[in-house]
Amino acid sequence: MSPRTISQTELDSHKSASSCWVIIHGKVYDVTNFLPDHPGGKRSILVRAGKDATDDFDAIHPPGTLEEVFKDDSAIVGLPDFASAATEPSAETTTNPIQSEPTTAPQHQALAPSDSIKMVDYKETPADMINIADIEEHAHRTLSKKAWAYYFSASDDMETKTFNNTAFSLIRFRPRIFRNVTTVDTRSYILGTRTSLPLFVSPAALARLAHPDGEKAIARACGSQGIVQMISNNASLKYPDIVSARVDPAQPFMFQLYVQFERERSVKQLAEVVKAGCKAVVLTLDAPAPGKRELDERVGREEARESGIPDDDEDGAEQPLSAASGRGGKEEAAGGVGRALFQGTAADLVWDDLKWLRGLLPKDVKIILKGLQSVEDVILAASQREKKTNIPLVDGVMLSNHGGRALEGAPAPIMILRELNRYAPQVLKSHLEIYIDGGIRRGTDIVKALCLGAKQVGIGRPALFGLAGGFGQQGVNRAIQILREELETALRLLGVTSLDQLGPEYLNTAQLDAILGPSPDDAAVASIAFKSKI
Repeated sequence: MSPRTISQTELDSHKSASSCWVIIHGKVYDVTNFLPDHPGGKRSILVRAGKDATDDFDAIHPPGTLEEVFKDDSAIVGLPDFASAATEPSAETTTNPIQSEPTTAPQHQALAPSDSIKMVDYKETPADMINIADIEEHAHRTLSKKAWAYYFSASDDMETKTFNNTAFSLIRFRPRIFRNVTTVDTRSYILGTRTSLPLFVSPAALARLAHPDGEKAIARACGSQGIVQMISNNASLKYPDIVSARVDPAQPFMFQLYVQFERERSVKQLAEVVKAGCKAVVLTLDAPAPGKRELDERVGREEARESGIPDDDEDGAEQPLSAASGRGGKEEAAGGVGRALFQGTAADLVWDDLKWLRGLLPKDVKIILKGLQSVEDVILAASQREKKTNIPLVDGVMLSNHGGRALEGAPAPIMILRELNRYAPQVLKSHLEIYIDGGIRRGTDIVKALCLGAKQVGIGRPALFGLAGGFGQQGVNRAIQILREELETALRLLGVTSLDQLGPEYLNTAQLDAILGPSPDDAAVASIAFKSKI
């Protein structure tokens, strides 16, 4: 029996939580029963009810997701009648993401294709990008509003995100002269793996919002440039698909893990990652809950308004307080992409969970803790060991505040690194490798971090921005190449020929030192003095 054809009129009658139909890849799905179980919340589906959600679905979900959710064809209602949809009287003109020719898009579309990936031909090439700021500006002009809001946004007033970078300007160099700097060596190691730079691509989610190749393009760029890619837990492609794009069989990858409330989901995920080949698991700890990313959430609110789906309090009823108030639980509200991605993330992790994680991994798969923001926690990380063997449980830590996307007012990673120099230098001499993630925009930033004891540094947004405007792999290549060239120049002007020569003697940190936090001992004394009054 041939599938029946669904008219736009019929689709419009299934746009509620009691009956929700969406179009994905040319088929109409009844997703009503799936709404309560959707990891991103029911509203992110409801705003696309009765519409073609293919572009938004593909930008966020890895291939094969539909088949995993709907094991058979029972959820398929039929095929959409695109001919009837095209005759809607209020059709509007939009731009196709692949072609520059205008096309007529029926009003039932949730987002025009150009709101998923916008590829505007400004006749610029990656070679025209002179610095990372140029790449960011190019992305701003070419990304969709939704993609830009998700990538660029940070918590609250975005002061933490800004300070991640400007904190580097509080450190000045102390160059030396009469040094032969004809040749410089930028090679480095990360957990025993040789890389061409002390640089890696940090976990960065949803790369296909910027380019159809998404994380695969980043993988190819990292392979060609000789650096490591840390693949996001929320990548828009599955881990095995991404690593299949490696340019060399020996190209290493690492995987970021957000532990889920349903631990078995994380266990299954780790097994898949290990099978595909994984150098290390990067356990992310700086975001047990999503920050308030206002730019991202504004776009989410726009979608909610345009969808016509009413808010839970539209009838004027008082909304319940949050669960933390002890007076009820907050109803689901329209939010941005970032908030939807955090659905299901566990907020109950403690130090003892390291034993659980270590027990799931082969011995040769290392563990990195991402998101440490205090000297005290770095010291604790260095002390974690298996009781019987005394083998360290943690191999590396990444000083990070989630790119300014979590707690507003958190310290810049370079500040924490300097505090380690001052208050816990023994950690810098231990087995623990120290990395920083956040604020790296110049080769000089890399040099400053290495002088203070960082093993390598990570970039996230620059890689995503490099994909934009159709640049793809070549844009990411260019971002890495810019930092490579700037790093080499900085080393020569500093009077250094290899990374192992760098040290604090090449820096004047007086301005940064003036705003460092208290030592662990002073903080402990302060905690005894008094607590906040309630």
